[in-house]
Amino acid sequence: MAVIIPIAGGKGGVGKSVLSTNLSVSLAARCQNVILCDFDFGGANLHTMLGLKNNQNGLGHFINKIETDMSALVQATGIPNLHFIAGDCLFPGAANIDFFTKQKIIRELTKLQCDYLILDLGAGSAHNIIDFFIMANNGVVIITPEITSVLNSYSFLKSVIYRFCYRQYNPKSPARQILKNSILQRLEGREYSFEQILSVIDDAMPGEGKRVYEEMSKFKPRVIMNMGRNSSNTEMGVRLQSLVKHKLCIDLEYIGYTPYDEAVQAAIAQRKPAVLAYPNSMFAQSIPPIVQRICMAGANNLTTLHDAPEDFADIVKEFYDKQAENQKKLNRR
Repeated sequence: MAVIIPIAGGKGGVGKSVLSTNLSVSLAARCQNVILCDFDFGGANLHTMLGLKNNQNGLGHFINKIETDMSALVQATGIPNLHFIAGDCLFPGAANIDFFTKQKIIRELTKLQCDYLILDLGAGSAHNIIDFFIMANNGVVIITPEITSVLNSYSFLKSVIYRFCYRQYNPKSPARQILKNSILQRLEGREYSFEQILSVIDDAMPGEGKRVYEEMSKFKPRVIMNMGRNSSNTEMGVRLQSLVKHKLCIDLEYIGYTPYDEAVQAAIAQRKPAVLAYPNSMFAQSIPPIVQRICMAGANNLTTLHDAPEDFADIVKEFYDKQAENQKKLNRR
């Protein structure tokens, strides 16, 4: 079965599609069979980053029942080991698919034959985006070193955990009403941690709050900071990590840091992934360590990449130490 990697961002403009594309290309270069899916229904554009024309059947055809076989949507990219499923925004309303169509898409995705299935999700916290994100217990969230990005990512993860807990209970369960009440109380200015909410559920339904709390502990989203400027960006990452731990009761695992690099925009203009167009760029050099961590994680299981969650500051320091080392080597020549 494929390792599913949903990639999301709390808001647009964080470089989610750029990273989805370049991570897919780099995984494929390691002789992994990769399928990259454009799930940004409102603004599908991954085909342009791969240099492909938007003239083949995509998810819009499947949603509108023009195509019933998901595997028929898989197209070649011209890059060894990398295939692609277009989002196809030619059909209006694709972003508002109903729950049962969404469940059918999820079932069909799990049948696709590949090593890695990467889902480039749209921005925001709509239920459709979240339900695709929780297909795996360690999806990836892209952030940038800006307070707005951190807050939007926190809001996204809060919606993810709420949805995750909500779907743990059947439709008639009193727990769902308790979760709904918690949202209303938040709107009134009273916000509780999920540990407190699940404690209330446990009082009403003995054992049920504890059960879901244990399920939440298996949920470990991974984070990549994109478009970093310097090592001081660590602070933003730590803020998000602390906020999520305190309020949402889950651990974030940082797996990468990519620097701001004008080569990325140049590659987009050339309709080529940056790791292929500018392999020696700082951005391209930051991708292999992330891919290595993804490969080390293997299947969507509950193990971390190291004995303990990797500290974000260490990842940022590792990147800049490597850049300094490379610069020293160049200076010696």
